[in-house]
Amino acid sequence: MTRGMTCRMTRGHIRGTGGRARHAHVLLLRMVGLLATATVVAVVSLPMMAQAQVIQGQNDRYKSPQHFALELRFGPYKPDIDSEFGGQRTPYQDFFGSGNHLMTQMEFDYQVIRHAGSLGVGLGVGYFSESGHNRAAGTGDLTADTSSLKLIPFSLSAVYRFDLALERWGVPVVPYGKLGLDYAIWSISNGNGDVPDDPAGGVGRGGTWGWHAAVGLSLVLDFLDPAAAHQFDVESGVNHTHLFVELGRWDISGLGGANKLHVGDTTWLTGLLFEF
Repeated sequence: MTRGMTCRMTRGHIRGTGGRARHAHVLLLRMVGLLATATVVAVVSLPMMAQAQVIQGQNDRYKSPQHFALELRFGPYKPDIDSEFGGQRTPYQDFFGSGNHLMTQMEFDYQVIRHAGSLGVGLGVGYFSESGHNRAAGTGDLTADTSSLKLIPFSLSAVYRFDLALERWGVPVVPYGKLGLDYAIWSISNGNGDVPDDPAGGVGRGGTWGWHAAVGLSLVLDFLDPAAAHQFDVESGVNHTHLFVELGRWDISGLGGANKLHVGDTTWLTGLLFEF
């Protein structure tokens, strides 16, 4: 049954993974390793940075230098696989239904410029997974067999945060925008975790390039307890903690290339941001 689903969803998209796809996957896995290493090093070094490089701010308060940001975000997601069929077929909806499922993402930013707002470069990675029951050939009835779709999207973003009012006057609201490139690794597997082959020559795994644009608004939580926020900065190097909501378009459909599986979406995300 999963083979039938793979045939419907991947026919014409991937003719085997090929050397280039495997090479791209290796490079992206290395990027994940670098992202994880950078995050661990930054978190471990925060207390030392805060103690060794404390600088004086407004009202004779002290704050540590700010160069980085770490985002943890979650939101509903539904890959727009069916969009490429022009309404003639709906293989994604047939197997997984019309609902959304959870997308989890992490992003690490380096803030290059901090004048009239902050301009940074962000590297992100996410994870999405869902399962559905296969349909019997001919009748279309649901069976006990299941299939799963997994996505691991990577992103490279330019991030601008208009935090001038926060830094000068303590206004705890920061609007921001993002623009960047994406690459999503996707795979379709059966109930045993195996990736089946398409009889037409394709394989139920591959990768798709794309782009994204997003706008968001964050609420800086420091105002809830300024003394605790200041102590958090001095002891751990965390300058600000934000609660944010973000609306964006992730067009992961091959950047105009033909025969690419569409796995993007237009959706919203929410989460926490730590600047340090």
